[in-house]
Amino acid sequence: MTTTHPKAAFLGTGLLGFPMAERLLENGVPLAVWNRTAAKAAPLGERGARVAESAADAVRDAEVVILMLTDFPAIREVLLTQPVIGRLSGRVVVQMGTIAPDESREAAARVEEAGGAYLEAPVLGSIPQARAAELMVMAGGEPDLLDRVRPVLACFGPLRHIGPVGAAAALKLALNQLIATLATAYATGLAMVRARGVPVEHFIEIVRSSALHSPSFDRKLPRWLGRDYSDPNFPVKHLLKDVRLCRDTAAGGGLATEVLDGLARILERTIGLGCGEGDYSALAVGIEGRRGEDVSC
Repeated sequence: MTTTHPKAAFLGTGLLGFPMAERLLENGVPLAVWNRTAAKAAPLGERGARVAESAADAVRDAEVVILMLTDFPAIREVLLTQPVIGRLSGRVVVQMGTIAPDESREAAARVEEAGGAYLEAPVLGSIPQARAAELMVMAGGEPDLLDRVRPVLACFGPLRHIGPVGAAAALKLALNQLIATLATAYATGLAMVRARGVPVEHFIEIVRSSALHSPSFDRKLPRWLGRDYSDPNFPVKHLLKDVRLCRDTAAGGGLATEVLDGLARILERTIGLGCGEGDYSALAVGIEGRRGEDVSC
């Protein structure tokens, strides 16, 4: 049986958005794409997408509007202003970036006021998972609405319903702070043994054979050992944005934020040392407090 997909618009074809848009095209989804930097969307035209001249142009024929934008200010600027918001009536907006729960609820209210429907669906995973359709998609919103767009979202990977709008956004922040915490803990350990002249192989092998191990350590280990943080899947600057959102969300719930405060300071220091565009594993530079000539960001 052939699945008939609704027409879709994809706004934001950056590092993660581009391979996600490719997945839609590979699955036969009629797609219009737009990106603030037009050159990042242009190659999708060769794969069958209609490359729109503006966000408003992208959504004009769409039944589903997918957002993979940097942050909520970008969503406010691109989606929640005229002429785009005036074209959302009858359309489903699926917000897939990382924003705060309160921001997601605000976006939902604005979209619904304009006559549209809203679903949040942030993802866990990066470029390799997007290319392999292995992103973990977490949906927040009405179950019936999720069912309407399920054939589209299933193109990205496993899908689960988390709860109402705001629930998936909160879960995504909780997961992203875990990314930052694990990377910081391991990079700190590497830096400590290096500074004391202990062969790093001992640290690596003992951690790997213990309950302390995480597969994410091995994925980032070549970068830490080679000090090469170029060609990122997830840049430092984006992780800092997410850690700050998580800190603010945690504080709003009365939770302790000292760990998140420390993570933010390390990431800020990393950016100050010129590695903001590098892979988030470059936070090792912030931990060491210096950027040597052997570091590539």
